[in-house]
Amino acid sequence: MAEFHSSHDGMVVFVTTPQKIYNEFSSGTHDITAIRDFVKHIYDQSDEGKEIKYLLLFGDASYDYKNHLPGNTNFVPCWESIASLNTISSIASDDYFGYLDDGEGNSLSDKVDIGIGRFPVDNETEAKNAVDKCIRYATPSTANMGPWRNTLTFLADDDDNNHHLNDAETLTKFVSDHYPAYGINKLYLDAFPQVSTPSGQRAPALNNAIDDQIDKGTLIFNYSGHGGEIGLGHERFMQISDINSWTNYNRLAVFITATCEFTRYDDPTRTSAGELTFTNENGGAIALFTTTRATYASSNLALNMAIYNQNLFEKPGGQFPCFGDVIRRSKVLGGDNDKKFVLIGDPALKLAYPDYKAQTTSINAKAVNTEEPDTLKALSHVHINGQIVTDDGQILSNYNGTLYPVIYDKESAISTLGTDPGSRVTTFYEWNNIIFKGKTTIKNGLFNFSFVVPKDIAYQYGPGRISYYFNNDKTDGHGISKDIVVGGYDQNAAPDTQGPDIKLYLNDSTFRSGEITHADPVLFAKISDQSGINTTGNGIGHDIIATLDDDPHQSFNLNAYYQADEGNFSRGSIHFPLHNLPEGEHKLRLKVWDVYNNSSSADILFEVKPATTLVIQNARAFPNPMKNTTDFVFEHNQAGKTLNILINIYTLNGQLIKRFQKTVIPDGFLSPQIHWNGAGDGGRQVSNGIYIYQILVSDEQGRTKSLHGKIVVNR
Repeated sequence: MAEFHSSHDGMVVFVTTPQKIYNEFSSGTHDITAIRDFVKHIYDQSDEGKEIKYLLLFGDASYDYKNHLPGNTNFVPCWESIASLNTISSIASDDYFGYLDDGEGNSLSDKVDIGIGRFPVDNETEAKNAVDKCIRYATPSTANMGPWRNTLTFLADDDDNNHHLNDAETLTKFVSDHYPAYGINKLYLDAFPQVSTPSGQRAPALNNAIDDQIDKGTLIFNYSGHGGEIGLGHERFMQISDINSWTNYNRLAVFITATCEFTRYDDPTRTSAGELTFTNENGGAIALFTTTRATYASSNLALNMAIYNQNLFEKPGGQFPCFGDVIRRSKVLGGDNDKKFVLIGDPALKLAYPDYKAQTTSINAKAVNTEEPDTLKALSHVHINGQIVTDDGQILSNYNGTLYPVIYDKESAISTLGTDPGSRVTTFYEWNNIIFKGKTTIKNGLFNFSFVVPKDIAYQYGPGRISYYFNNDKTDGHGISKDIVVGGYDQNAAPDTQGPDIKLYLNDSTFRSGEITHADPVLFAKISDQSGINTTGNGIGHDIIATLDDDPHQSFNLNAYYQADEGNFSRGSIHFPLHNLPEGEHKLRLKVWDVYNNSSSADILFEVKPATTLVIQNARAFPNPMKNTTDFVFEHNQAGKTLNILINIYTLNGQLIKRFQKTVIPDGFLSPQIHWNGAGDGGRQVSNGIYIYQILVSDEQGRTKSLHGKIVVNR
């Protein structure tokens, strides 16, 4: 980690171990003040302008200060309060190591002087995974960039007289007013239906929404409400099992959890939900601004607001802040509550900030920023031009990349349900009615795209929104335009009575109806229509809906998952992850509407075989009979998993004439084509005749299955 910051950021770094510090500053005694004195020594000896800025504590902590517990994990200790058994008053904190001015360390009003973060890792594997995640996050590439970097998600608990929902609304209003280019996704518990179970109230729809958002990606995931070491909310809408299932490795979020002890990192007998969110090797968080003990909601809001207010998105000195700067500057109240907030992650890492801005220059050949904004009417054809600029407005004439525009109808009013006695029915607003979502090419800093406005917009006139995200393989950026009015109807629109064309698959386009999958396939659809696809969500019954097994309780709204193809509003695709499907045969139906409200539907059949069991079937060679070459394929249920494939070719009397093998990681449920050039192991072409092929497949756990078939050679 130190080597990366030295080479990537030009930082001066130093690495040492606790025992070396104890030897020098506490005569070998295990003493946290020795660590503080060591850091202060560096702080005092630093040249002016080159003071120590960040401290990374690399290892988990423990309340078992004297190592009495077996398997204790006190690699780098934290500061513990004397009142350790008091649930409210006890504190576990790393702030003590940052009180570096003379006389500091005893007062609750002391301010931390450097950015401090911790990797709560217990072994070398966790340590390597954490470092790899940080380096990948900080190294831009086409794999880890995308529109998710322009989304902020706010999750709010219910009850408590709407306290947590109101806190989330306070935060979202501030972000919308001051940093409007970021898209905001609101997941408020009381807006989702709850069900009663023997274990209490649950909100499965919210669970699914959280998992889907994490899978799609979000730059920040901000929670306000109740929580603890095993997850969030009394309804248990984000638990350890959910966290462990996340696979968003290329879309890592920064978690801000204004809740109680979500990331208690000093209990060697339990790994908290927050720690698992960070150490998840397949995804989860790149960092957490989070709590280690019980906290108060009012103080949580003050710190949470301070994160956004002048600390996270501003550029003091012309540079965006590192995580350590953000957490340090946000501790505005002082006192116990601030001490319980810690940074889990690298304090010298930065949020994935946008590099540049996208601007709309004209709509239907009319320049924007005029006194009268352009009006987008239902069924009207719209053409938009724009440009990529720097912070100071200079056009980047050498920028080439891809732009992802999203055009929104007016804000939607969403009412909560008032499910619990402490939850009042209230209304909040969100940009969620999408007129058009697509992508287009940026060439020499300029872009343009077209679309048809759906018939289902709300016809009353009101302000719309254009949201932009763009990237190439090195840099990215975002932008917003509010220079549009949405409403009315184009009386001159050409007629259209034909519904969309739908091609439906699972995972990829090699899938055929009736084949097998594992329990977590991805619905993949290719959709086309001359006028474009309706995704507004305004018209009753006009949503893009996927229904599993003809069960209305297993229907999914996929409006937000549709994206038009690059440079062509008449074609697009849907990728929607399905989770935990039961074993057995299933049918999936997709219904789609075009912008004229013509509909079409398509069905696909499939059979779920859990990935815990290796299944291969339907092996075939094509062409068969073969002349000179053929390709072998087979169906399986291990999409995304490593498979070792061995193919043996035998004569009818059992003589082995050819053996070849291949290791693959298939994207879908059909194996990659495995080519045979018709030659035996000696290199000579085999004679005409009938041969037997055997396909042996083994998975990562060493499980092996085999299939046999006949291949005819006829030259």
